Amino acid sequence: MLPFDQAMPALQAVLDTHRVVADAMEKTLRAEAGLSLVQYEVLCRLSEAPDRRLRMVDITRQLRVSKSGVTQLVDRLEQAGLVARESCPSDRRLTYARLTPRGTEALRRSGPVCAPIVERHFARHLSEQDMACVRDALAKVLRGNGYPGADPGASLAKDRQPG
Repeated sequence: MLPFDQAMPALQAVLDTHRVVADAMEKTLRAEAGLSLVQYEVLCRLSEAPDRRLRMVDITRQLRVSKSGVTQLVDRLEQAGLVARESCPSDRRLTYARLTPRGTEALRRSGPVCAPIVERHFARHLSEQDMACVRDALAKVLRGNGYPGADPGASLAKDRQPG
């Protein structure tokens, strides 16, 4: 394990990089696609899920936010017609969020908005090998903190042309 004085600069670099990239994505997504970054992330995750739907509890876990935060987020997406809530017929305690055709279209339109931001603020500064090392290192951190099978950014990395 690295000493604190070696770990902190690495952590600070992760936090600063996140801030730079996330702020640029947030501003551009809002201006050009009418979505916040977290709304975009939910739509991405739903587009990749089986039947294009996830249990609300799974969205909470994947986004690492509170249940009330996800409820409010899905409320806004539902009001915009981008997702629909569905009850589970076999377990009334479960609620799913499902991507709607309108949500699929919003996601399709927002893909070209994100690509230049990722390139400008992140990818152009790293080689393929650098990116693989960053991805692998961050996956280790996520798995070590209880997120088995974590693949950082997989839902944001794929081509945003949902079928």
